[in-house]
Amino acid sequence: MTNETLAQLKTDGLTVTPRLGENVMRVTAIGTVEMRDPGETLTPYWNGLDDEARRRGIKRVELDVKDLNYMNSSGILTLVRWITRAKAHEGADAYQLFVYYDGNVTWQRTSIPTLAKLAPQVVVPTEING
Repeated sequence: MTNETLAQLKTDGLTVTPRLGENVMRVTAIGTVEMRDPGETLTPYWNGLDDEARRRGIKRVELDVKDLNYMNSSGILTLVRWITRAKAHEGADAYQLFVYYDGNVTWQRTSIPTLAKLAPQVVVPTEING
């Protein structure tokens, strides 16, 4: 299962690449989320990653948004939906979502810590500058 790649998402200037390691799912998002309704694409994609993490019994999901230059409010809402869904999992289905972000990027600095407050038992914000 080490470094197994799951289905990548490429759409409108955004690339999301999930990889499986030893009991960890690493998800890297690069580019921008500026589309009018990103929920049409991102919500089902995040739901699929959530389902896969639970199916495999993964306890740690790492979402790296350091290279996501911009995410509009509709895109941030898709993360809220993912966090809300993850918050509802219990026992064997539960996992923690570590979100790696760049404190020098305005949308990340203002949004990620706020998202963590939605579910502090699930979301672990980790600031990485540069």
